[in-house]
Formats: sequence, structure tokens, C-alpha cells
Amino acid sequence: MGVYKTGGEHSSGSILRATADAEIARLFPAPFQHVGLALRGKVMGSEWEGTLYPGITAVAPNRELPFQASPDIAHQQLFGSAVANSELAKTRNGLKGKLLDFMVDDISKLERTLPATEREKMGHYLNAFEELQTRRQKLSTMGDEIRAAAPEMDPRFTSKTPEDRQAAHFDLISAALISGITNVVTMRLDNISTNYPTLGLTEKNVHGIGHKEDCNGKSPEEARDLIRVHHMKLLADLAGKLKSIPEGDGTMLDNTTILYFSDSGNEHHGNLSEWPYLVLGGSGGRMKLAGRYIRYPKYGSDGHRTIGNWWTTWLNAFGNPMEHYGNFDLDLQKNGVPQKGALTELMV
Repeated sequence: MGVYKTGGEHSSGSILRATADAEIARLFPAPFQHVGLALRGKVMGSEWEGTLYPGITAVAPNRELPFQASPDIAHQQLFGSAVANSELAKTRNGLKGKLLDFMVDDISKLERTLPATEREKMGHYLNAFEELQTRRQKLSTMGDEIRAAAPEMDPRFTSKTPEDRQAAHFDLISAALISGITNVVTMRLDNISTNYPTLGLTEKNVHGIGHKEDCNGKSPEEARDLIRVHHMKLLADLAGKLKSIPEGDGTMLDNTTILYFSDSGNEHHGNLSEWPYLVLGGSGGRMKLAGRYIRYPKYGSDGHRTIGNWWTTWLNAFGNPMEHYGNFDLDLQKNGVPQKGALTELMV
């Protein structure tokens, strides 16, 4: 989503810029500017609990977005301040607020006493705490909306089964969007280390299936189709929840975009010459995509467009009129293939 060559399977490499999802999040500020949820970490990683950095989203050069892999922790981080149902929890939440106020005041005083060379470093810490303070203040005025939308904690939120955890994450996504505590969520559904036991896929993980290995008596194509259908059911459930919420002259789904795509392009170890995207929702009427199947000419052919054109289109449509987002393909550039600009035929 950053449209530049980055690290490999184990490293994020050099992060050149904020990715497109983070740029869109900046256009639609909310108490939680950008929520990241993940089933697992980096492509070849085995991490699946707590805060992870899967290497797919950056909020600035050399600064990744943190993703939360544990649904129960994510529930507490997103909704805990509003759904605390005991006096002890409420007291703890109040003490956290007072501690944060004290730290902001204390750091501000310390900053004024430091030499200029150290003042800038301390300023970064101060900004981070001030952002947390501002978020708490905003959330404190949204208690009714958050309580109405917050998902009920059930066994899926502490389950170790991948399918349960994915479903819990999607409950968090819909609740976070509906309550208004965020406007942008990036979810990493799985990685190549993921098994799908509830789907009957236990002998091989996504990596083995991607390498054309049979799994539990099913061909790799059959196994992959089971996973895709499971993903589509999760997306359909999310879309259905958003469609049930009136908003403006329509529903929340009319004003939302759900993008589903692979982080490896056209195939396992893909060459990225093609990159399919599934788009759900009305995009607030800013894009002409509903009910359409669109395929651009193949790589290097007349009329070929790039992922840079795709994200340039989205950023322009949602309020950032940039000339072009991302790096240019050097081979296309050498052969004189045009790359700059938005896909104006997709914009309203």
C-alpha cells in the first residue's frame, strides 16, 4: 500500500512513506486515528498475541502502524473506558486519566528547562502523551455511542482458534466504525503460517497450500476456495452490519469502502504483474465502482495502469488532490509507458 519496494519475508526494510491506508486515515480524523488488527505478524513470523508489526502499514517514513493480535486486549483498548462495569474498573480508568494529565504537565515543565538539542526529543514524547490525552477527552464525550456499539465479550475473544479470532476481530471492526471511535481499520486476516482447523484444514498451513500441496484430502485449489469463502462470509457479515445502520440518505455501507486484497499480488510468490482487488460499499458516492468488474490491460500493454494509479485515485477521491502517489516502475518508465495520475474514469 506504499507503492515502493520494501523488505522481505522477515523484515519491513526501509519504509519510505506513509502507506495509502494511513494517508486516508489522516483525511478522516477520529479518536483512534487508525486501528490495526491482525491474526498473525510478519509473513514468516509465528507471533500471534499482543502488539505486532506485520509490515503492511506505515504512518510515516520508518514508522510502522502497531497492530493488535489479541481480540480481548483490542476490546479493552478500544472500548474499555466506556464499558467498564465495576467500580474498581471505573476507578482505575479515572486514575489513568489523572496520571496522564500529570505526565503531560510534568513533561511540559521539564521540556522548558532543557537545552535546544534535547528539547526536540522531549517534544516528541510530549506530543505522544498529548495525543493520548486528547483521545481520552474525545472518548469521554462518546460514552453512549461506544456502549451501544461495543461487542459483548464472548469465548471467541480469548479463543486460540484462528477462525474464532478472525470473527472476534471483525466484531471489533464493525463496532469501532459504527461507534465513530475510528474511521479507518486495516485488518491482516492471516499469514502463511496460519492453519484453518474449523474449515478442516489441519495438515498444511497457508504456506503449504500456496505451494500446491494437498491438505486433508483436498486439492490446494479446493483448500484455497474454502479459505476464500470463509473470508467472504466475514466480509459479508461486516457489510450487513454497516448496511443496517442508517446514515444520511442511505446507510453506513453507502458511505464506507471495504477493500479486500492479497499482500502478495497475483499468486504465491507473485511477480505483482496483476493485483486483484475486491471493493464493497458505496464509497460515499465518490467512486464509480458499484456493480462493475474492471480489468485493465496486462503489464506493459497499451492502457496498462499501476497500483500507484489506483491509490492516487483513492486519495484524490477522498480529499488529497495529489498528482501521483508512490514510486514509478522503472521498466515501464524506461519503455515510455505512462504511469502518472489518477484513474479519472473511476472517479465521480
